[in-house]
Amino acid sequence: MAWVYLAQKGLGNEASSIRQSKDAYKSYTSTLRRGKVVKLLKENNALEEFVDKYWPYGKTQQGQNKIKRYERIYEAFLASRGTTIETEEHEEENSETEKFALEEHLQEYLYSNLMALEPGLKLWKDDRGVEGVEYNIDEDGRRIDILAIDKMNVPVVIELKVSRGYQKVIGQCLYYKNRLKTLLNIPKVRIMIIAHEITPELKTAALDLPDVDLFEYKINFKVEKVQ
Repeated sequence: MAWVYLAQKGLGNEASSIRQSKDAYKSYTSTLRRGKVVKLLKENNALEEFVDKYWPYGKTQQGQNKIKRYERIYEAFLASRGTTIETEEHEEENSETEKFALEEHLQEYLYSNLMALEPGLKLWKDDRGVEGVEYNIDEDGRRIDILAIDKMNVPVVIELKVSRGYQKVIGQCLYYKNRLKTLLNIPKVRIMIIAHEITPELKTAALDLPDVDLFEYKINFKVEKVQ
């Protein structure tokens, strides 16, 4: 349906180019094409209309997550064609770009299993019914990876780092925390930072900060023979 819609919008040539493209990123081909379609729709201010008319699933939280996934794959594809900056300053950024699929799977696992972090923890839902997954926090488009609420009804900012958690993430999380306190007019917001490795610098930076918890995740694989 997207191809027909794009043709109706006078974007038939662009749509045909995407459809016939042999581009691939890792194992992604059709998903990469969807990312290109989302990009084209956004560039022509047509994504919202397409969703309204032809893809109502895109209005749901799951649909929004799919759109974001398509965009990430396309962005990672573009990044893979560029020059890699091998500096410590960009190590985390490059790692997250390379491992965006792992981050997405980690995010999906956590928001479906928040009790693994803390008993009583559940996904936030605001008065509009918007759930706290990649929750928009300001007009500049900054998003909280996961916004949860604990058993005492205190909001919890959960920040995910697929590789190493550096001390600079504290500033990011404190912005989210104080922004939420202002928006919701509440006295307290907690922070959870989850990374594959919490650096000593991050541990030191968080040492005297109240309501900040640090977690390291581990991945276990189980392989079973197909009978």
